Amino acid sequence: MPKLSWIADQHLDAAIAALRTSANAAVTQAERRQRQNVVDPFSSLLIAATLGVNNEAALTGLQSSNSALGGMANALGHFHQEILGHIPGWENHDAGYDLENTQRQLLAEVKNKHNTMNASNREKVIGDLDTAVRQKGRGWTGYLVIVVPRRPTRYETQVSNREVYEVDGASFYEKATDHPNALHELFDVLCAELGTTEEVARYCRRVMLASLPARR
Repeated sequence: MPKLSWIADQHLDAAIAALRTSANAAVTQAERRQRQNVVDPFSSLLIAATLGVNNEAALTGLQSSNSALGGMANALGHFHQEILGHIPGWENHDAGYDLENTQRQLLAEVKNKHNTMNASNREKVIGDLDTAVRQKGRGWTGYLVIVVPRRPTRYETQVSNREVYEVDGASFYEKATDHPNALHELFDVLCAELGTTEEVARYCRRVMLASLPARR
């Protein structure tokens, strides 16, 4: 029996393995940057005093972990692209936008979280999608997918009378798979596959309930 009914295990397993590799690389690169870059002593002192850090190892570990988080966020964005790109009918595109479904005439750019972009970045992404849609021709639609939206609600909003829409991750996963709870199902599998403790898993499930639209 497949782990998820809407994607082959081989593609799911490959995406999870790549996510692990990218996350580990983000940590390694953060540690290397910390050794090579100039560290702000004022920031170090403020972090330690504010967070009650009382030894050097804990402080440097905290600084390294903070540096690694950006790389992990990028890895998660690529993970969602890989998962969605291996759903039947969808494929990865990369140049100009992330995903394409020729049969349904859909394009998509995937962002992991609502605060990944500032206003200028968002306008550029929307502009690039609009350009791609126009180049594709009549009948095509573009989507800016925010996997973790600002509020845990499902939405699909047209952007400035263009054939481009902003949509939350749960809604887009449903659109791509025809499974209303596909994003939640993916989280459940990932929670099991990454091998966290049950305490951490319970906490992350609470975070999911607060951050993603409710299951249907």
